[in-house]
Amino acid sequence: MKYEVIKLKTGQELCGMVSYTSDTVEITLPMICQLTKVSTTNTLATFIPYAPLSLDPILTIGLESIMHTSSMNDQFIPFYDEASAKWLSMVEDGNIPLTNRIPSPKEFLRENISDIMENMSDEELMEIESMEEEEFFRIPPEEKKVIH
Repeated sequence: MKYEVIKLKTGQELCGMVSYTSDTVEITLPMICQLTKVSTTNTLATFIPYAPLSLDPILTIGLESIMHTSSMNDQFIPFYDEASAKWLSMVEDGNIPLTNRIPSPKEFLRENISDIMENMSDEELMEIESMEEEEFFRIPPEEKKVIH
């Protein structure tokens, strides 16, 4: 098996660990990679399961459906490995965090702030408590944007 990126004739692009037979390609833990620019120096790589409703971790595709294949860039392999292992574990354990509603912005903030606070050390919490509100919300000068 090797890590590859596969572009289907439909235009869909997916990646995974692949092996070939005479007329098919088997992709273990196929994922779609979405890249999002988060700053001028960072790009967020988000790996999304290609067939999230499937229990089968292996997808078989006929070679006639493939437009092109290439080796996966080595820089992405650790991120793919982490995401695919996490996904497989959730599928096998039956604990995919599903919901049928989007939380309100207030609920979202409350939940995320609570998670952040739980993961902070006592020293970090004391530092935040000692900050004055003005200092906490002040944007450093180098990050201010001038709008004309």
